[in-house]
Amino acid sequence: MKLLLQLMLWTGILLAGPAHLQAQSRLSQSDLYCAGFITARPVEDGLSILGSEDGGFKNEYATGDYVYLNRGRDAITGSGGQYAVIRPVKDVNAREAFPGQRKMLQELGTVYAEIGRLEVSVLHDRSATAKILMACDSILSGDILVPFNTRTAPPFKTPQMTARFAPATGKANGLIVAAREFSVWVGEGKIVYLNLGSAQGLQRGSYLYVTRGYLSGGNEEFGHASRQFPTEFNGTPVGRRLTVDEEATLPREILGEVMVLSVEDGTATGIITYSRADIVVGDSVELE
Repeated sequence: MKLLLQLMLWTGILLAGPAHLQAQSRLSQSDLYCAGFITARPVEDGLSILGSEDGGFKNEYATGDYVYLNRGRDAITGSGGQYAVIRPVKDVNAREAFPGQRKMLQELGTVYAEIGRLEVSVLHDRSATAKILMACDSILSGDILVPFNTRTAPPFKTPQMTARFAPATGKANGLIVAAREFSVWVGEGKIVYLNLGSAQGLQRGSYLYVTRGYLSGGNEEFGHASRQFPTEFNGTPVGRRLTVDEEATLPREILGEVMVLSVEDGTATGIITYSRADIVVGDSVELE
C-alpha cells in the first residue's frame, strides 16, 4: 500500500484534483510595472530617448545603462526625477484571435507596452542623461517617457473553488480583447486587456470571472467542425447535431478569474490569478 501511494505521488495522480487552487498570491515588480495598457486618451510624447553613452554603437538598452533624453532644462525641472518608459505596439500577426478583434482594438485606443523606468542623473541645456533603473524589455531610441507613478499591489483574495457552471451575475460583462505581447492562449500569471473600464464600474483590485459559452470564445475556432460532425456511420446513427436554439440553452462555463491592475475609462489591464483550463483571447469576462 505504501509503495502504491508513493507511485501515485510520483506520477501526480494525487495532485491532479485541486492543482489550479495553487493560484498566484502576490504581484511581482514585473506584474506591477510591465503590464502595459490600452487607452483612448492622448499620451504626451514630447520627452523621449535619443541614444546612449555608447556613442551610437548599440541601439538596445538595459538596466544600468545611461541614456540621453531629447529635452533638458527647458522641459525637466531637476535631476532625480523618474519616468516610465512606454511604447505604442501593434500585433503584426495578420490572423485575428476572434472575428472583429482588430476593429475593436482600434476603437478602444492604442496599446502601449510598459518597457521600464529611468531616473534623470544630469541636466544639460538641451538634453539630459538618465540611468535605467528597471527594464522590462529592451529599451530603444524613440521610446516615450511619461512621469513615473508608484503603484501598490491590490490585495489578493483567498483562492476558492468557483462553481464551474454558476449562473450569470448580471453585472458588467465584456471580453478579453488582447493579451500582453499579443499572446492568444493564456493562463495563470498572464496579463490580459479588457474592453471594460471605470465607466463600467471596474477599479483597481476588482475581480472578474472568465467565462465561455458553448462553442464560443476559445471553442469558437472548433465551432464549424463541431457543428458538421457525421451523425451516422454505415447506416448506424452516431448522434445528432444541436440546433442553434438548443445551443443557446446550454450553460456557460467559468474558466478562472482576472484581477484588475489598472483602469482607463473604457479599458482595463488585468492578471489571471487562476485558471482551471486554457483561456483564450476572445473569452468573456464578468464582474463578480
